[in-house]
Amino acid sequence: MPISSTLTDPAHARPEYERVLEPLPPLTLAATLPWHERLYGHSAVRKALILLLLTLLWEGAARWADNDLLLPGAWATAQAFAEELFNGQLPARAALSLSVLLKGYAAGVLLAFVLTTAAVSTRFGRDLLSTLTAMFNPLPAIALLPLAMLWFGLGEGSLVFVLIHSVLWALAVNMYSGFLTVSETLRMAGRNYGLSGLRYVLAILVPAALPAILSGLRIAWAFAWRTLIAAELVFGASSGKGGLGWYIFQNRNELYTDKVFAGLAAVVLIGLLVENLVFDTLERVTVRRWGMQR
Repeated sequence: MPISSTLTDPAHARPEYERVLEPLPPLTLAATLPWHERLYGHSAVRKALILLLLTLLWEGAARWADNDLLLPGAWATAQAFAEELFNGQLPARAALSLSVLLKGYAAGVLLAFVLTTAAVSTRFGRDLLSTLTAMFNPLPAIALLPLAMLWFGLGEGSLVFVLIHSVLWALAVNMYSGFLTVSETLRMAGRNYGLSGLRYVLAILVPAALPAILSGLRIAWAFAWRTLIAAELVFGASSGKGGLGWYIFQNRNELYTDKVFAGLAAVVLIGLLVENLVFDTLERVTVRRWGMQR
C-alpha cells in the first residue's frame, strides 16, 4: 500500500490520547538564596563595599604614616567635611562650581550638536568637524586658561570658555561616531518619509545613536568637572574667589590638609552622585529599557 494511502487510512491511524502533566513547582529561586547572596546581588551594595574597602585602606595608610599634615586619616577628613558642611562653606563652594559647570556644559552640548548636525548634512560640515577635532581635541582645556583670562578677564566667562572646549570635542566625536553607525535601513526609512535636515537628525539619527550620545555626555561631564576644578585652582589664585577648586587651593596655602581632603571628597562625591543618579538613570530608562544596551 502506498505511504500516502497508509497515512490517510483511518484503520492505520494511531489512537489519540491525552497526557496529563503535573503542575510546575513554584519558582522560589530568589527565596532559597541566602540573605547575603541576595544582598550582594544589588550593585549599590557592591559599590558601597568597594568604597568601604578604600576608606579602610586610606585610614590604615594614614595611621602608618602618622603625619596629619601630609596625610590625614579618613576619620579626620570626615570630621572636617562635616564641620565645613554644617557651617555652609562646602555647599556654597559646590554651588558656585556647579553653576559655572552647567553653563559651560550646556553651551558645549549645544555647539557639539550644531557641528555634528552640519557634519551629517553637508560635505563641508563633515570636513569642518574632522579638521577642528583633529586640531583641538588633543589640546588640554586648561592650557587655554591664560588666553581665556586675557580675552574674558577674571570673570566667569574665562571658566565657561575652557569648559566649552573640554565638552565640545569629546561629545562631538562620540555623537558623530554614533550617527555613522546608524543602519542604512533607518536612513532610507527617514528619507522615504520626506525627512531632511534637522528633522531627519532629531527623528532618525538621535534615537538610533542614543547609546553613543549618552556615552559622549558622560565623558564630556567627566572632562568638564575635572577641568573646572583644575581651572579654579589657577583662576581662584588670580581672582581671590571661586568654587571647590579655590577652596582646596586656599586651605592648602593655610596648611589645613584635612580641609583639603574634605574638598577633594566633595569633588568625588559630586562625581559619584552625578554618575549614579543622572547618567545611570538616563541609561536605565532609555537605552537599557529599549534593549539597545545591556
